[in-house]
Amino acid sequence: MEENDSELIQAYLEGSDAAFERLYRRHRQALYGYLRSLLSETDADDTFQQTWLRVCAALPGYRNHDRFRAWLFRIARNLAFDEIRRRNRRKEVGPEEAEEQFVPESEPWRQFADAELRHRLSEALSQLAPEQRAVFRMRRNEVSFRVIAAQENCSVNTAIVRMRYAVRKLKKILETGGKT
Repeated sequence: MEENDSELIQAYLEGSDAAFERLYRRHRQALYGYLRSLLSETDADDTFQQTWLRVCAALPGYRNHDRFRAWLFRIARNLAFDEIRRRNRRKEVGPEEAEEQFVPESEPWRQFADAELRHRLSEALSQLAPEQRAVFRMRRNEVSFRVIAAQENCSVNTAIVRMRYAVRKLKKILETGGKT
């Protein structure tokens, strides 16, 4: 019989590295997928590692063992939003903008249009509330509303409403050239 998260946490706190490894393997794929829905690959990798470091540091004081996954995703979400805020403050050039600078010579109008659309969408996404942006990116990756709700720690209806607001705001931003 497989141990639940609470049992694995207790075993880890008693010194079992193998218990932590099982806990990590159980949640790593879902956690990484969630972070990739919010961040670039590089930022997701960094945030993924930071999340597990925070978890290790905080586990001795963690008391709600039956809600570990929600707690884990909340830590990841907070770290991801911190990274998004840092990126927005620094206005760094992301990988999509860097690609736009190296447009191949065949069909330049197509690449220009695609690059312009990616740029406008990226700009529009940055104007959404972090919760709306997270839902939009996950839906764009065909994540179900049920999974989104679990990862965002909200109801399915709330996830749907966030998506509706995100689409409405994106449409308005794109139609008005970036002005809301």
